[in-house]
Amino acid sequence: MGSFVIAMGAAPHMKLSQGGRTFSAVDTPLAFDSHDAAYDYLLRHAEEEPLKGVRGEILEDLSL
Repeated sequence: MGSFVIAMGAAPHMKLSQGGRTFSAVDTPLAFDSHDAAYDYLLRHAEEEPLKGVRGEILEDLSL
């Protein structure tokens, strides 16, 4: 079973980095154990940078 990550909707290769401060295609992504945990994070931080104004998508990342 993979982990779940939050990706930028307009550019799904850009994932929220481990520190939660930026989206990156090369940094280690912030990984969640479940879709629900990623969704909760997305809801709690939707009005903060870098998620503010971005359509975040939750994806299962089988590479993690």
